[in-house]
Amino acid sequence: MMTLSEFLYKRYAQEYKEIDKEYELHKLAFLIRNAEATENKGTDKKPKEEYVFKDFKDFFDYDQMIKSVDQEISENKKESPNQLSLAQVALEHNRRG
Repeated sequence: MMTLSEFLYKRYAQEYKEIDKEYELHKLAFLIRNAEATENKGTDKKPKEEYVFKDFKDFFDYDQMIKSVDQEISENKKESPNQLSLAQVALEHNRRG
């Protein structure tokens, strides 16, 4: 059994999940449209359509995204070398009770 308040919170949480799903679907549809984009490279008499993105890497550079995240992490480590790791923070917290 659950209280009415608990039920309402669960319902709100479910609605938020559904909104997030719809957001992801719309985002995917938008990306599909962009991936299929073409431009006219020919003339009026001989039209020739070519894809704007030749390779998948032109559309989404996975390696570059990973490098940017790794660079951000390494910069944060350089800025605060005395900062404890998450495991050390958890250990200290558990010791205190």
